[in-house]
Amino acid sequence: MLAPTDQAMPIARFQNGAVAGGIVKDFGDVLAQRLGRRAVYLSADSPEVRPALSSGRADGMCYVTPFWIDGDYHWSVALFPDAEMIAARVDMPHLRSLKDLRDKPVGTVVDYRYQRVEQVLGQRFRRVDVANMEANIQQMIAGKVPYTMISEATLNYQSRIHPGMKVRGDLVFSAYKAQCAFSQKSQVPFNEISRVIDTLIKDGSVEQILARYR
Repeated sequence: MLAPTDQAMPIARFQNGAVAGGIVKDFGDVLAQRLGRRAVYLSADSPEVRPALSSGRADGMCYVTPFWIDGDYHWSVALFPDAEMIAARVDMPHLRSLKDLRDKPVGTVVDYRYQRVEQVLGQRFRRVDVANMEANIQQMIAGKVPYTMISEATLNYQSRIHPGMKVRGDLVFSAYKAQCAFSQKSQVPFNEISRVIDTLIKDGSVEQILARYR
């Protein structure tokens, strides 16, 4: 299973460069177990993700959507509800719409696509890229940017473990349900994977995993 290093908790936790926890590890472990296999995780920077998945070096990757990655893959059903949103420092003006971000520096994750924001702002979208969502929050708290793009799940998780964090959720602009993408060159038959995922949904395993991080 591929573990992109730009992910942050509750999606993934990295320790010494290896994935050590989070939704993608919990789900991957259960999926592999039900398939009679053992999950092995391959950490990858953003440029390495597509080649690893397309070539079959990795069998699959979870918490992704077809808008985020180029290539032809087998896609699971929708699994993980989340939303893209803008977080703000508490001393910043409230945003009424994405148009309020014109020409303002915004924290973003390197190589990450913000399709809706790009459509609205065009050339007036001023990205300030960092390695992952957690670093995104930190640069905002440090005063380097007034606003940042973040997943709702990550903001909620960070707010819960850091109750004094002077950050608020300002504007949800894209709700989605993340999926898993599986390589066309995987040695694991996709029909088996799909059948097991359906079972994990029906028996409540997916909901149990998500509930651990709420």
